[in-house]
Amino acid sequence: MTRTQLRCTPILVALTAIIAMAGLAGCSPEEKPLPAPEGVTVVQGPYQPENDEYGDVLIVSWDAVNDSRVDGYVIYRAEQGLGPTPGEKTEYELQALTFALKYDDEEIHTTDKYPTMKYFYQISVITEEGTVGPMSDEVEIEYAPLG
Repeated sequence: MTRTQLRCTPILVALTAIIAMAGLAGCSPEEKPLPAPEGVTVVQGPYQPENDEYGDVLIVSWDAVNDSRVDGYVIYRAEQGLGPTPGEKTEYELQALTFALKYDDEEIHTTDKYPTMKYFYQISVITEEGTVGPMSDEVEIEYAPLG
C-alpha cells in the first residue's frame, strides 16, 4: 500500500461504519415509507364568460411532494350518482399518471336517473420503479351541468 492509501483507509473504514449504522437505524431514504400528497383540492371550472357558464371539467390539484424518490403522481376517482334515490359509491379506479400538480377530469357526466354526480379523488405518488405510495385524503365535489 502507498502512504496515501494508508492514510485514507481509516477514513474509509469510518465512513463505511457510519453508512452501515445509518442503514441499520432505518435512516436510509429507501427504507422510509413514501409520503402521501397533501393539499388536494377539486373545483369545477374554469368559468367561460363567452358561454356564461362553467366548463364541463373538474380540476384536481395538490401540493408537490418533496421526496427524491417521487417520479410522478397517480390519480384515482370514484363516483356516486345523486338523485331521488342515491346510487352506490363506486370503488376507486385509476384515472391517470402525471408529472404535473393538477389533473383536468373531462370524463364527467350525468344521467336522467342521476342529474347530479358526486366525484371523489385521491392522489398517490409513484417512483421510477413503479412503487405506489399511500393515497392522499379524499376530496369530493358535486357536479351538475349548469347549462
